[in-house]
Amino acid sequence: MLIECQNCQKKLNISDDKIPFGRPFTFICPQCKVKNTMTLPERRITEISLEEGEEQAQVQPPAPRQPAPPSPPPPSATQTGQITLPPPGTMLPPDYGGLDSDAEDLPEGMKSAMIAFDSEENQEKLIEKLSTLGFRTTTAINVRDAVKQLKFGRFQLLVIQEDYYGATLSTNQIIRAVNSIELSIRHDMFVAVVGPSFTSLDDLTAFSLSLDTVINTSDLDDIERILISGMSHVKKFMATYKELMYQRGLDFKN
Repeated sequence: MLIECQNCQKKLNISDDKIPFGRPFTFICPQCKVKNTMTLPERRITEISLEEGEEQAQVQPPAPRQPAPPSPPPPSATQTGQITLPPPGTMLPPDYGGLDSDAEDLPEGMKSAMIAFDSEENQEKLIEKLSTLGFRTTTAINVRDAVKQLKFGRFQLLVIQEDYYGATLSTNQIIRAVNSIELSIRHDMFVAVVGPSFTSLDDLTAFSLSLDTVINTSDLDDIERILISGMSHVKKFMATYKELMYQRGLDFKN
């Protein structure tokens, strides 16, 4: 195949079996030492006879392209042990079912609470302590059950373990579900998250996480006093907030 240097127009003869027709290739001109890159069409052009004095060029074939390794499929909800939350305002699939509890028909003065702890010992401790505060308490069986109860039930208090079944603060699906609840409903709930890294009643941390309070795990034995203090603080704050919203024409008065 006769080709021409793009720099000095030197005609060079290259063997056809060294030319990757239809793909770019490079060669170095033996006369001017310039590196040329060109692509010849797959249909080979008619060869022109080599004139006297023309030289052979050494073709540098392109490096074979390595196919990119396939990306691994994202882990499924079952593999990660988590669930995918539906967008706010959508109905959950039929297999979520309904609540067995009748939280709307509690005796007068009694409040409804849900706890999400993976330790039976802590569950029993919290049920006993919350009952002294006038709460009828239900326990979540797992993450899916907790999200189901939040979807279909009304609770005045939630006590959630930060690392519930191996979760972290950023991956805790129950906290994510709480933060997706409609604001008018969320305002009537008191949400406490319990973890070993918290300082109990740290308002700044609670505010940054859109929670009502945080509690250190070591303070569970004193949770009644902590909840009373936290609820009192939030009640005063919400009274001021609702009054300001009412003054601006938004009816949060009741």
